[in-house]
Amino acid sequence: MRKSLRLAVAAATGAALFATGAAITVASPANAVSAVALRAAGEIKSLAHTGDLFIPPTGSDKIGFSFTIDDPYDTSDAKKGEVKYKVWARYTTDSSANPVVWKTGDVTQLTKSTANPIPTGAVKMTGSIPVSSSDKPGDKWQLQVAQTDDSVTSAPTDNAAWKDSLPLDVKAATRVNGASVSPNPVKLKSGSEVDVFVAFELEKSGDEKVTDVRLESKSYDDYYSLGTGMESDGKSYHDSAAFDYSTSTGAWQLKITVTRGSKTYSFVKGFEVSKTGSSKAKSKVKLSVSPSKVKKGKTVKLYGKAYRGSAGWGKKIMKLYFKKKGSSKWSFVGYVGSTSTGKFSKTVKPKYTGYWRLAATGTSKTYGSYSNYKLVTVK
Repeated sequence: MRKSLRLAVAAATGAALFATGAAITVASPANAVSAVALRAAGEIKSLAHTGDLFIPPTGSDKIGFSFTIDDPYDTSDAKKGEVKYKVWARYTTDSSANPVVWKTGDVTQLTKSTANPIPTGAVKMTGSIPVSSSDKPGDKWQLQVAQTDDSVTSAPTDNAAWKDSLPLDVKAATRVNGASVSPNPVKLKSGSEVDVFVAFELEKSGDEKVTDVRLESKSYDDYYSLGTGMESDGKSYHDSAAFDYSTSTGAWQLKITVTRGSKTYSFVKGFEVSKTGSSKAKSKVKLSVSPSKVKKGKTVKLYGKAYRGSAGWGKKIMKLYFKKKGSSKWSFVGYVGSTSTGKFSKTVKPKYTGYWRLAATGTSKTYGSYSNYKLVTVK
């Protein structure tokens, strides 16, 4: 199924980058006594990982964990609600190494409680360790936690203090291999359709599912949606789309969206689309806005220039659209006309923060085009 107008603008958010801590080496037990002595009152239980246990295909991510600690708050009148313990975390990607190299993890420490009564018994705590695409998967990952008095400023250096240990079987990253688009470039012919074939292999290391496959223009709101079904072997994919002569030309990409656990990844492969046997001119609309931030009730000027080929597209009537931020629906607002030189301007009074753009409809002699998006923030 093809949609000539892509109504959803993807908002990508990058994964946070977590830096690994310095290696923790075994030294003399400077604070081992205080750490071990705290076991009876501040015992840690139910240490477990939270979320996903796999390497990200690119960049960095984190593996979460949680546990409970018994009676972490002071209940005396003098220090009522104050935290008695600090918890430390360390991890290794190879627990079989000699010596084992430990790196520091992150623990979200408790803060003073103002509850009445003060919580007693087991209190839940959380933390995380970093994982990046350069890490090696395997079942030799290990997480350890230890607690000390809250006043201690450094992690225990005695291995005996790290009594709570959790093995982690971290799986390999999701991979998409051999992605191809054929033919490349795609050459459109007037009066006929061109079949464009897509193939790739999904390297499964867990519960990966292909949730979206599309061929999309990188410059215009034009895309072809393909199926998500895999071949009988569960890893091979083949499908095709018929490109007609109205398809936008230029840079396109194959975009494969895969979900795994709580994560969603997109893999892309670029290709080109061109046209043959046409005397039509290309068009382009450049849109600017001033100001880009306004108070509600104030006006904003939308202005720019429409081009046919390299010259201004004079006396062109274009459609103005608006999309509220967070929405996937574009709404028609009205018409904007260009001058004899292709320049245009329109004053609007936006009610909501959102995106604006113009659409220049094609003619028998000129291809249609969309302007760039412009965000206006309403305070």
